[in-house]
Amino acid sequence: MKRKKSLFLVVGSMVVLGFLVTCAYAQGRKTISLTEAVELGLKEGNAFKIATLSLQEEEVAYKQSKANLLLQPSVLSELELENSWRSAQRDFEVTKSEIALQIEELYYNQLKAERSLKLAQENLVRAQKQLETIQTKFTLGTVAKIDVLQSELEVENAQLAVKEAEANLSVAQTQLSTYLTGNPNQTFNLSTQLVFQPVDFDLERCLNHALQNRPEIKDREDTFGLRQKQVEVTKTPYYPPLEVEKAKALLALARVQLEDTKNSIILEVKQKFAQFITALESVPVAEKSREIARENLNVAQARFDAGVLTAVDLLDAQNNLYEAENNYLQAIFNYNMSKAQFYQALGINVTEREKYSAQLTKPKETPQPEEGKKEE
Repeated sequence: MKRKKSLFLVVGSMVVLGFLVTCAYAQGRKTISLTEAVELGLKEGNAFKIATLSLQEEEVAYKQSKANLLLQPSVLSELELENSWRSAQRDFEVTKSEIALQIEELYYNQLKAERSLKLAQENLVRAQKQLETIQTKFTLGTVAKIDVLQSELEVENAQLAVKEAEANLSVAQTQLSTYLTGNPNQTFNLSTQLVFQPVDFDLERCLNHALQNRPEIKDREDTFGLRQKQVEVTKTPYYPPLEVEKAKALLALARVQLEDTKNSIILEVKQKFAQFITALESVPVAEKSREIARENLNVAQARFDAGVLTAVDLLDAQNNLYEAENNYLQAIFNYNMSKAQFYQALGINVTEREKYSAQLTKPKETPQPEEGKKEE
């Protein structure tokens, strides 16, 4: 029995020591907010550098083609060239938005991994305390040997969960730092918290914003405008009838493509909105489940202390709480990611959210004075 108690003390000391070492290591790292992480990734990240170099390549090709037009001038070719260059620039902005969303996901993933590790450590402490209690009861002859063995197994499982959480955190830190800077060894402390802050979006306002600001629509609108100009140009006597027919066909195609792009974006926004609402409503449910699991554990602990509940049932209550805590954490993560994906569907990046938040949410209702009372 003394040997087991000593083992408990050693394991507990290792958990505390590991926590202190982690804190000391974290103090030496740079601390960044989510916005700062996005800014850093859009400056030093390899994904951004690749996108920038690709745009530079497009720009060189554009300048070469423009120079060639000086030798063989063509109104239609010049219109096509300018439209292609604007499209390349918009594609670059879309890629930046995708990179920012990836950074946000990796940022939240590290926050979730940090919280998961803390939950695993708390669960280990609970399991260790329970083992100590059951060992004492076994000494007094009030519980069976199987209860001690089961509790020891729970401690071992909890230790494995801590190790797994530590490994997941290390991977999450490496993924974020690599994506931000290309350096897997430069990990960061994160100042933005993974929290639940409900947003009451107005779907109609959001749809209007997306239709007015998504670069894909602007791209299609430019193409449609280009095709209109081409039809006007080919109406002159210098162009053969087949060129006129081709220009008209391209104009009709551009009109359909513009309408199809708008419909696709409307569908995407509605889908992301539905996913957002589901994630929004899941958080309070997960929170309530966590509170029920916590209360069930309190009741189970009291009943176990009173001798009317088995150790196995108590351990089940502990596991249920640990699972509920992780489900709640996952629900908050899902909510924040669904919100970020919805913003992206509207064509809004991280730095613009605060600017447009009032325009996208439902207006707050002004309380009406009670009947029979005058407003002051």
